[in-house]
Amino acid sequence: MYRLYYHPICPFSRKVRVHLLAKEVSFELVHENFWERRKELIAMNPAGTMPVLFDNTNASVISCSNAIIEYIEEKHNESKNFLGENPIKKAEVRRLQDWFDHKFYNEITKHILHERYLSRFLQGSHSPSSDVLRIARKNLEVHFRYIEFLLETRKYLAGDQISIADFSASAQISVIDYFGDINWHHFQVAKEWYSLIKSHKIFSEILKDRIPNLTPPEWYSKLDF
Repeated sequence: MYRLYYHPICPFSRKVRVHLLAKEVSFELVHENFWERRKELIAMNPAGTMPVLFDNTNASVISCSNAIIEYIEEKHNESKNFLGENPIKKAEVRRLQDWFDHKFYNEITKHILHERYLSRFLQGSHSPSSDVLRIARKNLEVHFRYIEFLLETRKYLAGDQISIADFSASAQISVIDYFGDINWHHFQVAKEWYSLIKSHKIFSEILKDRIPNLTPPEWYSKLDF
């Protein structure tokens, strides 16, 4: 059994949760407001970032979403592999995971998440910056064109099988979509791929999460949107 310290609107927490569900691994969720820097959390992960996994079988603590995924893949290698079946496929899955965890997050998700949600806890009263949101949405257009370029020759982002690349990308996108910052009418191919991801039961569990006093748009959890 594992304990996953997470926050529901954290894209990296979402990625790991989807992976654990896909691997059919039992785990307990522990809600963590990471900005409070609770001393017990800092003791486990001095960086204070989400998520953190505690393995009850050996009292190990693993932080960083990529490290958690690698740990689970190696420890539960009897079940389906979501990192790729050979070195070439694994390299592509890891490349795209890194793309969405870093480039996509730093150019889009981080800014929307801060302006729409985190600023109220980190800065007190704060009105979202229209300039920051406009730039983030402009960056989103570039990244969605890249997603649609990948999908010209692939069913999923890294190939014909769902992988960590899809978990990483959809986790980031789901956070942005929660705040209604995606105009899906402009991205039909990406929309079809995301609908496919949403159709998986493992992802539908994530879409049930709600943030107090923040209601997502009506299409957020729907497959047909």
